[in-house]
Amino acid sequence: MNIVILHAYSASNSGDGLLVDLAIEVIQRNFGLKCNITVVASDPESFNSLPQPKFPAPIMAAKPLKRILDAVFVNRSYAPLSKLLEKADLIVGVGGGYMRSKTNVERLKLNLGHGKQLETGIKSNVPIIYLPQSIGPFHGNHEDIIKNYSAANAVFARDDRSKQIFSTVNTVHRSPDLAVQALAKKVLANHAFIESKSTPETICLVLRKPPAWDDKKKAKYKENLQEMIKKLSPKSKIIYAVQSSVRGNNDELFYKELGITEPLLPLKETLSKFNPDLVISVRLHGAIESLISGFPAFHISYERKGFGAYEDMGVSDWVVNGANFDTNHVIKTIFKPGALQEFKDKVISSCKNIEKQTLKMDEIIKGIVR
Repeated sequence: MNIVILHAYSASNSGDGLLVDLAIEVIQRNFGLKCNITVVASDPESFNSLPQPKFPAPIMAAKPLKRILDAVFVNRSYAPLSKLLEKADLIVGVGGGYMRSKTNVERLKLNLGHGKQLETGIKSNVPIIYLPQSIGPFHGNHEDIIKNYSAANAVFARDDRSKQIFSTVNTVHRSPDLAVQALAKKVLANHAFIESKSTPETICLVLRKPPAWDDKKKAKYKENLQEMIKKLSPKSKIIYAVQSSVRGNNDELFYKELGITEPLLPLKETLSKFNPDLVISVRLHGAIESLISGFPAFHISYERKGFGAYEDMGVSDWVVNGANFDTNHVIKTIFKPGALQEFKDKVISSCKNIEKQTLKMDEIIKGIVR
């Protein structure tokens, strides 16, 4: 069976790398280990550790000058991908929150990149599914994207707002993020959370630059982060971790903007070396990766996906809106006596329902290819 995974970004962003790993796991779980899987990626070399063949995403994987030329001749640029998809038995869109735009520039990039990959997949007439997604918000006209999603055999929305876009489309289903599903599986297997202290003595911060907000909102976001760090410092030891260092998404540069110049390790290494009591992450998959590793995580969300994930895990009080969050609420929540254990108990109690939703998703996926 030949299966092509679309929309992979870069393994240099550990969250995106995790979603590709989990997409492969879903495929192998449902169709066996002998499937031939090809990963279409914007940064294919970053996935060299995977045994599966890699295919450069049209335009997105090209060098800057060639990217412009490829964008001008967009249909010609996508011809090799079209030929690859025509030979597939199934197309799988990786999970994530990549189908969105907030400015004219982002809208153009979306239409030439992920939007065009979706369109190419639909036009191939090969069975196609999209793993748990956040869809939107969009800047300007996005009817073609919605039309193409609606034509897929199955789309899984990981938050209620994304699902509401397709209220009359019966092939769009609400399902938890793949990383949340992986967390539930691990928790139910061995409850592998670290032993909780009454209040956190060591806190790991996973920060990122603000998205395409206006200048006033960006300034407020940075101000709130600096205020939060100032309030945390007398109470706990603060360490910092980097989740993404890929082009255009380099967290290390943002740390320097905040005046944080100490050497930084990737999140996974930081967790292993410092064994923090708590992680506060602006990146959703930084939070979930921490949870999978056994560490409680508070999430400062900049998109709808974070609220959907934390709602699914039964801890919606542990997520705040990054655009304008109350630092006192963060402090009060995480330093409440027994808060860490209470958080873990809520997550554990939600995992059985998440497991049921995973089984439902698998049944739908298996039904696509007979």
